[in-house]
Amino acid sequence: MHIININDKKIAGCLCAFLLVFLACGCAQKDDLEEARGYAHGSDAYYQRAVGIYKELLAKGKDIDRLHFELGELYYKSGRWKEAAGELRESAGEKAKKLLAISYYRLGNFAEALEIFNKDEAPDDESLYYQGLTCEKLNLFGQAIAAYKKIEGKEFFPAASERLDMIEKGSGHLQIKDINQQVHSILQSAPGQDKYPQAGALILLCDEEIETTPQDNQVYTLHYLVKILNERGKEDFSETRINYDSTYETVELEYARTIKPDGTVTEVGTRHIRDVSKYLNFPLYSNARVYIISFPEITEGAAIEYKVRIRRNQLINKNDFVVSYPVQAGDPVIFANMRIILPSPESLMYIKSLNEEYNYFGAELKPFIQKGENGDERLVCSWQFRDIPQIIPESNMPESVEINPTILTSTFSSWQEVYDWWSSLAFDKIKADPAIKEKVRELAAGKKSDEDKISAIYNFCAKDIRYVAVEYGQAGYEPHPAADIFRNKYGDCKDQAILLVAMLREAGFSAWPVLIPTKGVYDLNKDFPSVFFNHCIAAIAVKDGIVFADPTAETCSFGDLPAADQGRNVLVFREKDYEILQTPLYTGGHNLIRQFLKIKISPDETISAQKSVSSFGVYDQGQRYWMLYTPPELIRETLKEKIQSVSIGAALEDYNIENLNDLNTPVVLSYSFKGSEYFTEAGKSRIMPQLSSLDTSLVAKDKRRYPVAFPFLDTRETSFEIELPRGLSVKYMPQSVSEETPWLDFKVEYKQKNNKIYFTETARLKKILIPLDEYFRFKGFFEGLAKRIKQRIILEKR
Repeated sequence: MHIININDKKIAGCLCAFLLVFLACGCAQKDDLEEARGYAHGSDAYYQRAVGIYKELLAKGKDIDRLHFELGELYYKSGRWKEAAGELRESAGEKAKKLLAISYYRLGNFAEALEIFNKDEAPDDESLYYQGLTCEKLNLFGQAIAAYKKIEGKEFFPAASERLDMIEKGSGHLQIKDINQQVHSILQSAPGQDKYPQAGALILLCDEEIETTPQDNQVYTLHYLVKILNERGKEDFSETRINYDSTYETVELEYARTIKPDGTVTEVGTRHIRDVSKYLNFPLYSNARVYIISFPEITEGAAIEYKVRIRRNQLINKNDFVVSYPVQAGDPVIFANMRIILPSPESLMYIKSLNEEYNYFGAELKPFIQKGENGDERLVCSWQFRDIPQIIPESNMPESVEINPTILTSTFSSWQEVYDWWSSLAFDKIKADPAIKEKVRELAAGKKSDEDKISAIYNFCAKDIRYVAVEYGQAGYEPHPAADIFRNKYGDCKDQAILLVAMLREAGFSAWPVLIPTKGVYDLNKDFPSVFFNHCIAAIAVKDGIVFADPTAETCSFGDLPAADQGRNVLVFREKDYEILQTPLYTGGHNLIRQFLKIKISPDETISAQKSVSSFGVYDQGQRYWMLYTPPELIRETLKEKIQSVSIGAALEDYNIENLNDLNTPVVLSYSFKGSEYFTEAGKSRIMPQLSSLDTSLVAKDKRRYPVAFPFLDTRETSFEIELPRGLSVKYMPQSVSEETPWLDFKVEYKQKNNKIYFTETARLKKILIPLDEYFRFKGFFEGLAKRIKQRIILEKR
């Protein structure tokens, strides 16, 4: 340490002089600051006084046009675009119209702005510039170019030239080898269609990096290089969509380009980019946006390349994040690189790998971890993959999340932390305002049982609150207040669940919001705290336990669940703690479709028939939805098509739908028809249509890569009653069949009594998944059963 001796007179004198200068400067600076503050305060006071005087003069009713313009111009210069537009609308002058159009542009009212700009017969450079900007916002790039090219003055010409360059980016003369030698080398050595005959494109480079800063901001960088092989590749990769939440995220495009087979580069300009609201008609979710890059001049053999950064200024709970990284894609991945960068070596992150049994290509799912060196305190977890085969779909295969080797990461330390975070966002929204309270009283009036009251409230939320299909987290994690959803009569999943819980609590019931990962999303794991949720439902306490309810499923009755909600681990948000439960996976008897067909055959062998279809569970949800949202004429046409399989040229007489608007009662569809024929003639023999069959396409493959998966367990019951005329007798009746297996129970029964034939078939699915090690046996059983039941009743004409 260097010590100054204050007794040294020379040094002391210098110090005194320095202090005097510093103090003098400090005083001067303080005076200047006070003067500046005085001017600022005075400026605001003068501004407010000017506005007041203008309004007083307007109230007197003289020289109105000029006063509206001057007040509007004052607002305009102050950046108060809404107030400026309100005044300038009242002025007829040309300058007022120009400022009004620019104000509209500033407010985002682009259509109104363009209407005014288009009427300006002698626009100046400023008008032309803002007209061009407005046209760009409306994707009218040809008009924007025309406006910019008319600008000649020094003030706006540079900016207009820059906009023109952005729109018309892509000279068509640059070669990729001159821009990026590494990309050129990758393209030169890239394999072709002959090596990957099943592929539509090749993902030559997939470089992703997620960096979290000490300030809990995050930057997600994506760099993709994809070679197009054929029409399928063009369809899949000619446009890239990036979903983001504009509340916390911004998208920055560093570059995007099409690289033609000869190496010529066409850059993506602003005319090829759209940044639009994902739910334009629902203002509550205007923050959910999609950034769309459309690549020009895509041809077979071309490649697309883009690099994008998504900046997030706030993490999920301000501190934590989750990441899922599926290794495979729908096309081969030649090289992939993934990095997660944390601010310090002490950063805590859980890492979990899924579906390792399908990692037949030997990808290394464990991360390579590097700690900071030479002053770099960051922790880097990285993965590299080469030659990853594509997923080739199979019929009835499981969801991708169940078969694609995947890396999951989460920085949440416990489920308690997840509970504390989301309960702080949601619980204060569960409040009933006077309007909700009145509606609850109305719905509960006259209902004797608790189940009737709960059902009435659930039915209201499911049917009368319009569902906006915004996936949980897509437009943020925080629900809107129940009162807002009730007033607007629409909401996303978390909003509808919050409203349902609020109404049920108002009615005196215990109910809680529930976060759920539906099928197609990674299921909740008790040992891996995270927020891989995409949906929100409700849990209600009843005398027999807990009932889960999904108010977004508008055709689902209370006590039932959509197939995607069944058999899932969920997080229940009770008032003071959480609970991890599992939603029910309903048995085959719950999801039932029952069909009864009665046919009367006349002596001339024409038929009259009546059919009824009763549906339950998932089948009832689908049937009700189809009937509610299909025009009656299309329902009639569909039924006309169906009866052709019974009798060629059959004519539909009438149809009837019961219980369509009553969620508490299953839908019943019944219809009647007549047909000119029913049998296949063979001399005196009459061969009836095959009454029982199985679709063996399910087991067509000799060997599968993935298990056979069914969306839900179900039961199908089919009954026929066929009345024969005199002169026809049974010559051959197939044998009844009954099979019970670990996979399904199947029963076919044929009976004859007097002049009637009775046929019943019951198929009950018992397993939702047929594992690979059971497939060969299942295939043999299924094909054998299909052959056994492939029989027909034969009649003989006497």
